Order: sequence, then C-alpha cells, then structure tokens
Amino acid sequence: METRILTMTSQTAAMKAKRLLEKNGIYTRIVRPSPKLTPKGCSFGLQIDNAILSVAVKYLEQNDISYSGII
Repeated sequence: METRILTMTSQTAAMKAKRLLEKNGIYTRIVRPSPKLTPKGCSFGLQIDNAILSVAVKYLEQNDISYSGII
C-alpha cells in the first residue's frame, strides 16, 4: 500500500481532520514528517492510502479543514 502525508499546521488541525475522515470510513494515522520534507515547517500530518487521497481531500475541503500540502 502506497501512502501519502497531508501536512497540517498543528496537532489540533490533524486531530480534527482525522476524526472527520474516520467518521466517513477513511483510516488515517497522525505522523510527524521530517522537517526536510516540509519546507513550510509543518510538524504534523495525516498518513493516508494514496488510492483514496482525492476523496479525503474532498471531505476536508467541504468541511473547511485546511492542510498545508501533500508529501
């Protein structure tokens, strides 16, 4: 399974996004990406299966939960 990380600006944002996605059947895991991979300084992220990434992003956008990037 190939995964990607949606980077978040805070742990609170990551937890809020995780709750929303899991409520909609999308499993995620909160991770701490390497600072080398996050030039904006994001210290938290959600690891998610690449196959359902676009669905997860849609849920976040529909619920006004912002993310910094995808790595």
